[in-house]
Amino acid sequence: MNNSKVLRIALAGNPNSGKSTVFNLLTGLRQKTGNFPGVTVDIKEGKIRFPGGTEARLIDLPGTYSLHPNASDEQLVTSILSNPTDPAFPDVIVYVADVTHLEKHLLLLTQIIDLGIPVMVALNMSDTAAQMGIRVNTQLLEQKIGVPFVNISGRTGENLPQLLLDLERFATSKPTLPGPFYPFGETEKQVVEAVIQNFKVNNPYRALLWAHHADWLPFLTAEERATLRTIVHTKSLQSLRTQVDETLDRYDRFTPIVQTAIQQPRAFPETNTDRIDTVLTHRLWGPLIFFSIMLLVFQAIYDWSTWPMDMIETVFSDLNDWIGKALPDNWFRSLLTDGVLAGLAGILVFVPQIAILFSSSVYWKK
Repeated sequence: MNNSKVLRIALAGNPNSGKSTVFNLLTGLRQKTGNFPGVTVDIKEGKIRFPGGTEARLIDLPGTYSLHPNASDEQLVTSILSNPTDPAFPDVIVYVADVTHLEKHLLLLTQIIDLGIPVMVALNMSDTAAQMGIRVNTQLLEQKIGVPFVNISGRTGENLPQLLLDLERFATSKPTLPGPFYPFGETEKQVVEAVIQNFKVNNPYRALLWAHHADWLPFLTAEERATLRTIVHTKSLQSLRTQVDETLDRYDRFTPIVQTAIQQPRAFPETNTDRIDTVLTHRLWGPLIFFSIMLLVFQAIYDWSTWPMDMIETVFSDLNDWIGKALPDNWFRSLLTDGVLAGLAGILVFVPQIAILFSSSVYWKK
């Protein structure tokens, strides 16, 4: 941890994990939006006060799936977490994860663990998980992954006071850091060793990130980029392939943990939508219902629309006859009867069919 008086605590997690909701609940109105130099991504900052009276600076990092980024907001997170001198580099990270889809949220968590940053996990949407019959063995998760877990609900605020208590205890102590989650391959070991020898990097995974992302990490100088490119070339590091292999290896390691720690119900409780889907997607009744609906639509278009179409034709025919009798036989009468009225009749007569077809498509979309 750094030696500054005010603790820097970051909220990290995947997009749609409920992280920003948790941030708003923890900070209330004591927050502001900051823009980092060189990027257009906004970062929210706020203050929180722990039950013991300690104040901390809370930073809401943009949602990201991995430290191997594909977008500017993800690059910002990677840049901050791979640079201990960054003003936003945290002392502690609270990792917010959706407990109902936990497996998808652990890739970034294991990467943060390998960076050696103290991290605790807030399992969000625990109330939804309980309603769905999902049971979570947090003790097993803590044992296997090596970081503390807390069940919370950003929607209702459930267990947020407990999160603050645990976070205060965790942030003000010297937590034991778990060992690296991902074991390096031989080429990665050589690259990491070379980076550590040439730079002031004290974390192996941070050294690997520098090698992978040397082309765009904003805090690197031109000379440092050139050195990193030389290391990558000399050690024959295939960066993209190595990133893919790393991702797959991490999933292979934490997927069995999640499958053991998360107990799914045999069948989720049925909602009205589930009951309707059961019928509409049935292998027998589904096709019959579909063909019945299509038959109904075609019947409406080609049969039920006959009456309004005939009425339109009759109206224009009568109007044509009336104008023919009312006006003298000249070019103007011919323009109205054979041109304007005949053209309108030819178009408007199809309006009932189009209206029925459009209405049915809008209805089924809803």
